[in-house]
Amino acid sequence: MLRTLIIDDDEIVTFLQRKIISKCDLDPDPYVFKDGHKALDFLENESDKETDYLIMLDINMPKMTGWEFLEKLKKVSDNDRFHVVMVTSSIDRKDKRDAAEDPHVVDFIEKPVSARHCAKLKGISKLSVYFEES
Repeated sequence: MLRTLIIDDDEIVTFLQRKIISKCDLDPDPYVFKDGHKALDFLENESDKETDYLIMLDINMPKMTGWEFLEKLKKVSDNDRFHVVMVTSSIDRKDKRDAAEDPHVVDFIEKPVSARHCAKLKGISKLSVYFEES
């Protein structure tokens, strides 16, 4: 099973991402966190250890950046269950390069997330197994 976490400090962005993720059948009811600390707490202490998570992560947030979140995520036990999509308004090439080098990052999406992005995510090899018809 794959559940989705949206981590972004912008309420409009999280509202829109939640709608598109649900509509595109990625997750009917994604979790939403406004900062990385609360999301990490959830993943460490409340998440289902038998469930994998797709994390839609903003880079530029005030309390903890997406990059800081990724570093702390590596310290969570069983962190191979986490698949991160960097969702950002950043057009910095360094961000794209850094994302490509991180083993948890499966994609880099420039905002806003669209149905086309969701379809692409379903085709990524690490994620496609969760969307195969049975």
